[in-house]
Amino acid sequence: MRPNQRLAQNPFILAAAQMMQATQANMQYAGLPRGTIRGTIKDVNDPENRGRVRVVFDDMNPEIPQVSGTGGDWSEEREGEEPDLSHWIDVSPAFKGKQPEGLVGKRVNISVSNGQYQYAVLQDVLFDPELLAQKAKDKLKIPNNSSMTRLPLYGAGKLPPASEENHGCMVVELGGPMDSDWLCVCLKRQGSYYWVRHIDMAHGHAGENDGKQPNDTNGDAEFPVEEQSVWDFVFPTTGGEMQKYSRYGTGPRANPFGGQAKWYEPPKSESK
Repeated sequence: MRPNQRLAQNPFILAAAQMMQATQANMQYAGLPRGTIRGTIKDVNDPENRGRVRVVFDDMNPEIPQVSGTGGDWSEEREGEEPDLSHWIDVSPAFKGKQPEGLVGKRVNISVSNGQYQYAVLQDVLFDPELLAQKAKDKLKIPNNSSMTRLPLYGAGKLPPASEENHGCMVVELGGPMDSDWLCVCLKRQGSYYWVRHIDMAHGHAGENDGKQPNDTNGDAEFPVEEQSVWDFVFPTTGGEMQKYSRYGTGPRANPFGGQAKWYEPPKSESK
């Protein structure tokens, strides 16, 4: 190509552009999918534990009427045999295991590459009753489940800046305090933005409301009374029982301040 020749006049560029236009036109006339298509999940039991799913594409689904947005006969289901299931569709993010069983029957977006179904990738669920035939539309519910998601992982001290632009973002901090990973959310506190670590320290606390004292066995015929006590149970949240650095374990313990502590009568559960 001569240095003074314009790129738009180059024969090779012109030929490539014409071929691209012809390819797009052929895809349109052939009805091949472009960009994002939709389908209904029918199977999540991936034999290779790669999180893949099998769907019925809308182009093969009798629950999708021939003409959308119309009424009468055109809004009814198509006639025909039960549609074939797709191949096992890849997912993003990739993970080991299976998608939740609650996805079966959910409507989903599916991304395709180069107009080829075999290169489809599962996206997330959606609610689109307007595309379905009347019978299927009445059965469709707003989805209460989702495909697998993954948070980005950042090493300690390498998180993005805590700023207005990152407000609400979530990340996992690797190797943070106590040589542990932490779930962090960018939140605004007292006028400034921070990465806030959401912690459980491998355990949690649960209280127990007041209960009935067992029947008295001393022969003084006392009726069962309220115990006037509340117990604090410590339960593990990570793995097994929490590590103990003192003589206190995970069992219930009495008021550690004894009778000198200021006492507030605990709320009582309603009797049944």
